[in-house]
Amino acid sequence: MSMLIAGFGDLGAAIACAAQHDATWRDVPIIALRRSVPEGQQKTAQDTARPPHVSWLEADLTDRASLQNVLASVEHITDVVYCAAPRERTEIAYRATYLTGLQNLVQALRAKSTQGQPARFLFVSSTAVYDNQGQGIFNENSPTEPRGFNGKVLCEAEAWLLSNWSQATVLRLSGIYGPTKQRLLQSIAQCTSSMPASDDYIANRIHLEDAARAVLHLLGGHHAGIYLGTDGNSLPLRTLYTRLAELLDADLPSVAEASPMMGKKRLSNQKLLDTGFVLKWPDAVSGYEAIIAKRSDHAL
Repeated sequence: MSMLIAGFGDLGAAIACAAQHDATWRDVPIIALRRSVPEGQQKTAQDTARPPHVSWLEADLTDRASLQNVLASVEHITDVVYCAAPRERTEIAYRATYLTGLQNLVQALRAKSTQGQPARFLFVSSTAVYDNQGQGIFNENSPTEPRGFNGKVLCEAEAWLLSNWSQATVLRLSGIYGPTKQRLLQSIAQCTSSMPASDDYIANRIHLEDAARAVLHLLGGHHAGIYLGTDGNSLPLRTLYTRLAELLDADLPSVAEASPMMGKKRLSNQKLLDTGFVLKWPDAVSGYEAIIAKRSDHAL
């Protein structure tokens, strides 16, 4: 029994760390597949000592032959998490990562003819599959009508996996924040961010730790299908940005026209909660507050 994490960046490392604190996963070996293995195999993407039960595979997901070669000697993969990220924000890069890479990995796993294919496969997707300008409450049954190429490619990848892997799971994550994802905090602290004048624009967030825990929960419980990974406490962007500025003792962000990336929808996590999952960070303000407090402690 082992878990293969394809794409071992911030989320992959967080999954490995969360597994150490989960009775179901604590003793399960984790195989981290990356384009390049960290120097000396001593550091993860989070710049912390790698968990002792993580081993490394070096392969390019867009190169099927390299995948088949490195996977040939790996035995007893029971769970697969696909959380690779594209190198750049272009349609070519997204298709290479989320379609070509995904298809190559599935085919490489199936090429291991001496073993049955892993029982569980979870694909980490994004709420970018929805219309960014949609309004109201969105859940797993809401129409996926993305305007951007990123959402369109993710929709294709989801559909392909769900039709080609029995009992696959898709986890659509909202905006991830956490100790290694502090871009918003940095921009507010540096007074380079802006917020819309209207409260119609909504922030949907999930803490990196909860995103990792949700992956383990869905795999461990054999929960197939599509799930939304979000904290469920949607806030107006103005409210979130104002509160963060207060916590950082920074000037309020300037008011400006909303960017195309800002949306008005509220995301529901009810289906995920119905499986028994309990969030550690049920709202972004408390999650960010803990991150800011830890930053302050380190500055002392």
